[in-house]
Amino acid sequence: MIKYFEKILNKFNKKREKEDFEEIRTFICSGCFFEGNISIGEGITRIDGEIQGNVKGEGGLLVGENGIVKGDVEVKKLLLYGQIFGNIKAEEVELYSGSVVKGNIKTKSIYIEKGASINGFCETESPSTSQNFK
Repeated sequence: MIKYFEKILNKFNKKREKEDFEEIRTFICSGCFFEGNISIGEGITRIDGEIQGNVKGEGGLLVGENGIVKGDVEVKKLLLYGQIFGNIKAEEVELYSGSVVKGNIKTKSIYIEKGASINGFCETESPSTSQNFK
């Protein structure tokens, strides 16, 4: 029975990874350092390097295992495998094992995988207050 659920979970994760990565439009690779604020458009921006500044935009942000953002993040969707030292505001937040957040989170929806770390407050809103999210 356990193997059955593992098989389903693996299929779900593979499907999810494919969906998450197929729209990447901007990539800041490992070893790159950027200082200053970044505005992102639609699609997904992936950061595997280090950003010292705020990241804001209408698209999604994927911070890879080696990625570090030292600043506030305000995006539509955040997928975090790396580290963010700043406040997060996003409609959807997904924190995966090994990820670190040192700051507050404000979101409509949050997924936290075992092994993720948050050092700050997390505020989620109920469906009845979703009109006042901004």
